[in-house]
Amino acid sequence: MKKVLVLGDIHANFPALQAIWSYVREYRFDLIVNTGDFTVYSTFPNETIKWFRKRKNSISILGNTDRRILRILKGKNFKRPKKEEKRIMYYWTAETLLPENVQYLKSLPMQTELTIGDIRIGVFHGTCDDEDETLFASASESRFRELAKGSPFRVHIMGHSHTPYYKIIDGIHFINPGSVGRMFDGDPRTSFAILELSSEEISVKHFRIPYPVKEVISGLKQNRLPDIYARMYRIGRKLN
Repeated sequence: MKKVLVLGDIHANFPALQAIWSYVREYRFDLIVNTGDFTVYSTFPNETIKWFRKRKNSISILGNTDRRILRILKGKNFKRPKKEEKRIMYYWTAETLLPENVQYLKSLPMQTELTIGDIRIGVFHGTCDDEDETLFASASESRFRELAKGSPFRVHIMGHSHTPYYKIIDGIHFINPGSVGRMFDGDPRTSFAILELSSEEISVKHFRIPYPVKEVISGLKQNRLPDIYARMYRIGRKLN
């Protein structure tokens, strides 16, 4: 039985990532899979990226915030997000990232795949059709069936919606670990999943655990970033 730690949508929330690692470090993981969005909305992007760079058993892809940061660093404009408080967070992140972490982001794909035993796994930020598709747990079963139809993957690991779920549709396993760094459901605790699989069995367990939100809020205040983000982290809701 192989054990995989599934993470996503960390959004530079290193205190939450540390809390998860403290909680699970007694486990022996064969692999750590990250569905992207290392950056933006908290003030620890360098610590977050460094954590993954140091772990040779980790597989990561780019999320939409990461892709926008790379676009800024190339000197290109971007139309979205339009709200000024969001744009401030993007430009602060782009100015703060260390060169070695920028290079790491540049090295990552937008999606990837792996095989564990005889199980083929696809890793996507949105979905296999669209890296920016926001697929919630409440999405219609017909949409999951469309994604399952003809899929070469037995397991789809996805992020972007910040919504934890596990569904088996037409024999295909769809897993979203929720957001490590920025949940929107009114529960500010961090979210992640553990995937265990063998040729005979696939199982998924989701976790929600507390982390030191005050550290995130302190980082935002010290860097004079928009107050709306401190409020969002306190209540675990998206306000913009």
